[in-house]
Amino acid sequence: MKKVEYVRCNDLKFINLNGLYNEDFTSLKNLDYTILKVIEMEAPISLNMLKARLREAMEIKKISQKALDIINERLDYYGIVRTSNLYEEILWPKEGVFEVNYLRVNGDRQIYDIAYQEMINLSKDFIKLGLKDEELLRAMLAFFNLEVLTEKARTYLEFIIEKSK
Repeated sequence: MKKVEYVRCNDLKFINLNGLYNEDFTSLKNLDYTILKVIEMEAPISLNMLKARLREAMEIKKISQKALDIINERLDYYGIVRTSNLYEEILWPKEGVFEVNYLRVNGDRQIYDIAYQEMINLSKDFIKLGLKDEELLRAMLAFFNLEVLTEKARTYLEFIIEKSK
């Protein structure tokens, strides 16, 4: 499996939350810029990770439902493709879903934030080594320096293994 460093977008423009609510031109322009830059650099990216970057740009701790509605409108406006990752929505550039032949490592992502298209590469490598069942699940978990196989993690990893077949 090819591993590459996760490249994080740090080119975030400040987004004034009140300006966003009032449809201020500069706030909307900065939102659009930040969304498109983050997706360009980090796709496939979970909606959860995009919200984390936008919280940084807005200098807030939590995104309200009203702000999320505006963000979703902008994603739709720019034709951002969304796929299901079982627990998370994964965002892709409008060109669509790409085949991913690597796993990006050393990012600040949870395993649920990693597109299953990336995780399949890890799964296939461990399957080639002859791992299966519980041993396979634990090896995948250990790859991310995690030890506890929660029910949520088990379900997600089994989803990935099924997609690997």
